[in-house]
Amino acid sequence: MKNKNITTLLRHFFITTAIIFICTLVSLFFVELHIRTENIIMIYLLGVLFIVIETKQLVWGIASSFISIITFNYCFTQPLYSLHIHDPNYIITIIIFLIVSIITNILMGKLQKHAAIAHYNEQQTLAFYEISKSFLNLSGIQTIFMHTIHALYEYQNIISVLYYYDEKSKQLQRYQDDAMPLALHVVDELATWCYKHQKACGHATAINGSEQWSYHPLCHGEEILGVYAISHTPELTKENELFIHTLIAQMVMALEREQLYAQQEQSRIAIEKEKLRNNLLRSLSHDLRTPLTNIAGSSAVLLENDDVFDSEMKKKLMKSISSDAQWLTQLVENLLNMTRIQDGRLLLSKRCEVVDDIICEALQRCESRKGSHTISAHLPETIQLVNMDGQLIIQVLVNFIDNAIKHTQPTSHIDISFTQKKGKACFEVSDDGNGIPDNMIDTLFDSFVTTKSERSDAKRGVGLGLSISKAIIEAHGGTIYAHNRADGHGAIFGFYL
Repeated sequence: MKNKNITTLLRHFFITTAIIFICTLVSLFFVELHIRTENIIMIYLLGVLFIVIETKQLVWGIASSFISIITFNYCFTQPLYSLHIHDPNYIITIIIFLIVSIITNILMGKLQKHAAIAHYNEQQTLAFYEISKSFLNLSGIQTIFMHTIHALYEYQNIISVLYYYDEKSKQLQRYQDDAMPLALHVVDELATWCYKHQKACGHATAINGSEQWSYHPLCHGEEILGVYAISHTPELTKENELFIHTLIAQMVMALEREQLYAQQEQSRIAIEKEKLRNNLLRSLSHDLRTPLTNIAGSSAVLLENDDVFDSEMKKKLMKSISSDAQWLTQLVENLLNMTRIQDGRLLLSKRCEVVDDIICEALQRCESRKGSHTISAHLPETIQLVNMDGQLIIQVLVNFIDNAIKHTQPTSHIDISFTQKKGKACFEVSDDGNGIPDNMIDTLFDSFVTTKSERSDAKRGVGLGLSISKAIIEAHGGTIYAHNRADGHGAIFGFYL
């Protein structure tokens, strides 16, 4: 800092000396042109103005005024090359010049000061505009806080640490840029005190006033959101403090917007949950009633006519009861998995499973409800082991097969196959039905999606099977897909593990 001041002083000295020297040379030239001496002094007045403009300091303007007077008196008044003044009129001229130059220096200094203030205000306004605009594109508390920390350092070279009160952990969460070494010196205990008492503490306050950091409550209206800590190394100016308060206000507005967005998102989720609950109850009221009615009716008929029906009829009724019971079991499993998925409690029990066993178990579960459909399986020629949760993958395959049974003609053929593609296990279930409608491709794996052609009293299912299957496959880190067959006859549902 000292070397810088010496360099600046020498620079201003050389500028002043050079301008006065140039003014003197020009004045000597004008003397040769027989221009009156009284007019020559104006050249020095102009030189004084240039000195003030270049040095931007009033003291150099006043000093140059006196040096100009001495130079003018020495070189251009009688007797020449002497500081004596022969003509009393020159005394008046010199005094007027000195007064005019000093007044001019003062006015020029004020003008430069106002220009500097205007430039500073322009820069501050531009900075606030850029910061405000950047806040509009931010989301997430951490992103907003880190942006504020970097903006303070970038525009004002101020190091800061921010705290936000987390409702879940009931603690102040600290946000800082580890690349700023001074940020490591902040005291968390003082930040906690500031939050609890809602008062500033630290530097220049009654509480730990010797600290180099000050701690201030981060408030939004009557609500306290957290604390912001500011480093006072070096000491802050009033302009710095104004910038800090304005930037913090911008940050609070961004936090308010983030809170409003979170509340809107919670409201949207609540509405979606209510819609999901209503759809589920409406669908279950029908889909549970239909198989239960069949079970109750078949069992009542069987009990009342036990002596009348032959073994073939009894077997048919018992098979119908078994089919409805298995479908109810599958429905309950889907509902249980749906609740686990929504609560984030879907846990995988992965181990190496034999592909043949998984496919055969899925076929066995669907055997009683396939009706007139024919189902074939293309099993691998060698034993294939895949790391997966066997029961959940069986459920996915059963959902695929049930979906094919429900949406194809009674005499359709369903095929299940396994292949290895690019080092991944690939399961596929295909049929030769009418395929997937184009308007359902994008929403096929959403909850409660059913085809429009599906009659409520003719088809079972609440539209959960495919969405649950997607969640199960994604939990395995796999990919699920569905598309129409290339020949246009039927659809293919599959997944990679």
